Amino acid sequence: MRRIFYALPALLASLGLSPRVQADAISDFYSSHTIRLIVATPAGGPYDNHARLLARHLGDHIPGHPTIVVENLAGATGMLAANYVYNIGPQDGTVLANLHNMLPLIKALGQSEVKVDPARFNWIGNMTREVGDMIVTTKSPVKTLEDAKHTSAVIGAPSPMALGAIYPRVMNYALNTKFRVVTGYDGAAGVTHAMEQGEVDGDAGDTWFSGQGTTYDWYKAGKIRVLTLIGNRTPDLPDVPLLVDLASNSDDKALLELFSAPYTIGKPTAVGPKVPAARVTALRGAYAATLQDPAFLADAKKLGIEIAPVSGGELARLMAKLMNLPPALVERAKQAIAP
Repeated sequence: MRRIFYALPALLASLGLSPRVQADAISDFYSSHTIRLIVATPAGGPYDNHARLLARHLGDHIPGHPTIVVENLAGATGMLAANYVYNIGPQDGTVLANLHNMLPLIKALGQSEVKVDPARFNWIGNMTREVGDMIVTTKSPVKTLEDAKHTSAVIGAPSPMALGAIYPRVMNYALNTKFRVVTGYDGAAGVTHAMEQGEVDGDAGDTWFSGQGTTYDWYKAGKIRVLTLIGNRTPDLPDVPLLVDLASNSDDKALLELFSAPYTIGKPTAVGPKVPAARVTALRGAYAATLQDPAFLADAKKLGIEIAPVSGGELARLMAKLMNLPPALVERAKQAIAP
């Protein structure tokens, strides 16, 4: 317990409270409350999988060992969940959320009127720096990104501001590809079904899970090609190019780096902006401890989730940076994602 509250001595001293008293107060609070973990996407997709994995183990490391219940609140590319946690839900540490990794870009680029400030959420952490991808079926006439500069391929997406819609447009803008985007599918599962039915050629912004998942199974069965990786590399695909490396000049590289940021953000967990600091610190400590728990790590391995954590503090700094982008970069980014 002493490790979890190491950052609070000055605060506790100013309140006349010892770390032991403060720890007992947090334990007493959580032992009498249930935590709700809100997921910003429909059930069954990657965000939901991460949330349910977290919910099975996080309560073991929170003082008081509360029960954690997962609730899906999907819509508007995660903005419904963000609005609930920021403006509506209790600000007492009993509502956590796995928010959408596009949240800061949506706000930075003025794509939503929902009154939330990503820099003011209390970020708890992200369990892994992810690898994103763009895939097409082997039935598609497009075999490589070079092909996509001359031949059109249809990419499916849930909404205009989902990653599946963003990345094809950004590539069209910076790399002169000719992808066509079709939106309106019901989450990641809807896009997967559309690929299976031959309605669309591919998907962008999916997360690559090494050794697990539908995408990996399709790849091993020879049903898809991976055109590019986004954010980070993976040993599974040593010959697939990284998106930022495809830029031909510094302006395009800055643009592609900006749109690669969601894969550091990952499937981030946060609480509202007014949650008491002591409870935020307790939740961050519990989150970090969970990611070292052998039982959690065994479950994560079964799901193909490689644990490479991003701390709540690092997420907070990244959010602040994304909320203060150079105006010229913001303008180019808006042009890139325009339908």
